[in-house]
Amino acid sequence: MNTDPELPVVQQPAPIAPASTPVTFAAATPVVQPLPTEAADVATDDADVDTADLDKSEIECVAKVVVHEAGNQPHKGQLAVAQVIRARMKSGRFAPSACGVVKQRGQFFNVDAYNPPRNNGRWNTAVDIAKRTLAGKGEDVAPGALFFHSAGASFPKRTRVAQIADHTFYR
Repeated sequence: MNTDPELPVVQQPAPIAPASTPVTFAAATPVVQPLPTEAADVATDDADVDTADLDKSEIECVAKVVVHEAGNQPHKGQLAVAQVIRARMKSGRFAPSACGVVKQRGQFFNVDAYNPPRNNGRWNTAVDIAKRTLAGKGEDVAPGALFFHSAGASFPKRTRVAQIADHTFYR
């Protein structure tokens, strides 16, 4: 150690622990907060959705569109596609039924010729979304949207309402 008052005192750094010594953190147990899952947002109980008045063919038409157009999208995107159908039904500019909207020439695809697999979670989710949407339940994720397309395309004559995953929604 330096005893000369003219020379600065140099502090020696603390010795570095060997690699085999475990590192100890301030918290004894890690703090882990689970990430929210979309499944938690999707209700699986139909108790709050009155489906007695819903036509099964209407539910199927909407579910087919949800699977075909947005089956690979997050839940919110699937919901928005279903809500476009409902908004069209209420607008007075399109058919008053879900199947009428979906089958309108030049708007969607031939739902009568489309038969997606029905023994999987994707179909079950689409049916749940269709029921809830037709019953008027759930958060309106693209308010007033009557049209949608893939996010890469443009629709300059329409008002953009929302962008959800790979789709842009317009009124």
